[in-house]
Amino acid sequence: MKQTLKVSVDAIKHERNKEGVPFTTLHLELPSGADLKYLQRAHRITRKKDTREAATFTLRIFGGGDWRTWNLTSKGSKTKDYKVVAVVEVHFNEHARFERYFDPADPDTYEVELTVEIVEPSTPLFPPKDEDRDGEGLSA
Repeated sequence: MKQTLKVSVDAIKHERNKEGVPFTTLHLELPSGADLKYLQRAHRITRKKDTREAATFTLRIFGGGDWRTWNLTSKGSKTKDYKVVAVVEVHFNEHARFERYFDPADPDTYEVELTVEIVEPSTPLFPPKDEDRDGEGLSA
């Protein structure tokens, strides 16, 4: 299952983790009517280590004639100033320049999309047993 939402960049924060590696935290404002249960399920899947499902978060920004794409790490969602935001992290890259996509004066300058995809396993956990039965359901 895949869900693409048109979002806007609400806040940007550059930080360092305990090892000193820089990363960027983004708050993405979700549109009203977004399926929050789907986003919460995807976030829970990313936190579990022993799940067979996988969830990916991708940010795409269109502006200046081309698409730019980043893979994100979900940190959940929260309510901020009466709006719901998705909190995500991305490895710091000085060339990403997320600040230019944060334009509260003209939010339509750039088109920002958050794509959340949950990939379910193609094989069942317990495959059906191959029983020795004939066509009418009688065992041999």
